[in-house]
Formats: sequence, C-alpha cells, structure tokens
Amino acid sequence: MASTGEVSQDNVVEVARIMESYLFRLKVCQLPTNGLNRTVIALCDKTKAVGDYRARLVSLLNASFPDDKKFADSLMNVNLYSLRNNLAKLALVVLEESRTKETIDFDDAQVEHIMPQRLNNDWRIELPNANRINEELGGVIGNLTLTKYNQEMGNKVFSEKREVYQISNVSLTREIATDYSVWNKDSIVKRTEQLTQELIAIFPKPVDTLQVESMTGEHAITESIDITGKKPTRLIINDEDIPLDSWRKMLISFMEYIWRLDSRNYEKIKGDSSLNKMLFASQRSPKILDNGTSIETNFSANVVLALISKIAEICDIADEVLYTIK
Repeated sequence: MASTGEVSQDNVVEVARIMESYLFRLKVCQLPTNGLNRTVIALCDKTKAVGDYRARLVSLLNASFPDDKKFADSLMNVNLYSLRNNLAKLALVVLEESRTKETIDFDDAQVEHIMPQRLNNDWRIELPNANRINEELGGVIGNLTLTKYNQEMGNKVFSEKREVYQISNVSLTREIATDYSVWNKDSIVKRTEQLTQELIAIFPKPVDTLQVESMTGEHAITESIDITGKKPTRLIINDEDIPLDSWRKMLISFMEYIWRLDSRNYEKIKGDSSLNKMLFASQRSPKILDNGTSIETNFSANVVLALISKIAEICDIADEVLYTIK
C-alpha cells in the first residue's frame, strides 16, 4: 500500500487472482460462497490490513480455502459438466489459454464428451463396461474437451473421433489423439489427473505466511489452529516437559501421562463413544502402552490435536496442557 493510503495496481491484481482461485475452487468443490460478503467487508478495514492487503485476504480466506487434495478429489469425482455457470467450459478454456499465447475465440466452441453422454451399441461393444464408466466418470474434466464440431461428433466411437481430434485447432483436443490410442477408464483417470495438476497451478492456494509464522512456538491445547505441515517438539503438562518428534509420539505420551495421573481417566475416555471407537475399538496401527492398553495411533496431525484436546477436557486438565511446534 502506498504512503498515500492507496493500494498499488500490483496489489489489486494479486488480490483479484487470489479471489479468482478461491471462487473457482469453491465452485468445483461445491462449497457455499455466502461468507464472501463478510470477507470483503473485513478486507476493507484498513486498521487491520497493516499495509498488506494480500496477507490480510489470505488470512481471512485460509480456513475455507479448499486445499490441493480436496480440489483434486473433487475434480476426480464431481460431474463438472453438470455444475452451473458453464464451469466445465470455463475450466477447459482456461486450460487452453494457459498453453498458447494466441487469442482464441471460444464463443462458438462447445464442451465435447469424449465418451458421449448417450452411448450407442458400438461403444458398448468396443468397451464392455462403458455404461458403468460413463455413469462414474462421464462428466469429469478428463472426459471433456472443446470442439466446434460437437454435433458432427455425436456419439461416434473413439477411433472415429480421434481422427477429427488430430486436426483440431484446439491443443487440448489435439493432444487427446496424440496421447491416447484407446479411451477407457484408465484414460479418463490419467487425463483427469494431468489436467488437475494444471488447474492447481492456474488456480493456486496461496501460502498464509502470517499464519505460518505465528503458529511456530508454544500453544495451548484449547487453541483452534490448523497445524498441517507442522511438527511438535514438546508436550508440557504441569511440571512435565516431554520432548517429541511426531504427532503419533505426542498422542502416545499424552495417553501415558493421563494414566499415570489417574488410571480412572481411561474409564472416562471409554465412556465417550466416539473416543472409544477411534482409540480402542478399531486399530490399524496399534501401540501398546506401558499399562498394557493398546490404542490406535494412525491419525492426521489435526485429528491428534482434536483427540488430545477432547480428552484433556474430559479429564479436567485442558488449561494445563501446552505444546510447541516448528
């Protein structure tokens, strides 16, 4: 932000790009956008922007900004073609424009289903499980492309479509003929994964530098923060200071501590149906504790933190538990 209080053009462009990525990912993941008004109002509060609108926006959006995994999972499972606002065509146009410097008029282009929506007998003969594949993956990005010959293509089999794709002036379509000799489930999955990586790069999730910097250090177990990508270094409970090197070790150390504190604590934990099921009932990666009890330890960092926080509340020691991360 300039000394006059005006926001620079570069800053405006950067903020716009972040909003573009945010909105596109929300739409693909079919998440609500009704909180956007509050975000814009909060962004306009100059007293909290601290001269950096980008950092302020990223911080505001971080909790609801779909990460790469969620974005990729949605692109592999969501029928993009059926979503509103021509989202499938937008995605394909953006992908094509990212590959060429030429200005292309896509007004009369149409979204083409490589495996057609309505299968004929030729498709069923060529691909015996075509109906199931079409139902599962027919509308995902990997089975879609752009063409100006949609009606002519109809529901022709892939070998016939491929001949037309070879002479397309759309690189996205032309490369299908080059890269694939057959069109089946593996082809759709492979192309979806490829286009997904391109869309992740085009619509990136920005790094929240403010949050990353502020997270490092000591935290109370009652704090609500996302610690994905961070590692614990110590668990502090009352006078005990336990060195750590993983979230799994943190869970084990905590469970050992509350047993030493009062063995009856385990009965309290088992009395909670969700904790009992997660920790004691079904075990993929069990750990036998010093008291002989076996617990499940195969959890993500955020789940470990949630488990410890809930157990600390049940055992009435939530205010006494701290941890450090790096």
